[in-house]
Amino acid sequence: MMDIEHIKADLALRVQNLMASRRKANSTIPLKTWKDKVADANNLVKKVYETLYEVLQTNGIEFSSNKELDGLISMLEPSVNDIIIKNIED
Repeated sequence: MMDIEHIKADLALRVQNLMASRRKANSTIPLKTWKDKVADANNLVKKVYETLYEVLQTNGIEFSSNKELDGLISMLEPSVNDIIIKNIED
């Protein structure tokens, strides 16, 4: 049985750690342009979904079809969006 709350918490923690590493690495970079910020946001979204797949693998969650996976992603999407908004840099 899949525990959605556990997956959300694990994903949020991993993304927070990822963002802390990114902030540390980017601390010496001068101000970014709007284009750079958009590219960073797109990269963050990609990283969050990659991290979600890692969380699913770590928890041994497998799907019998893409439809099942899509259903889970739809269910998690509001949480993923919240995670992205909380971690995106202004």
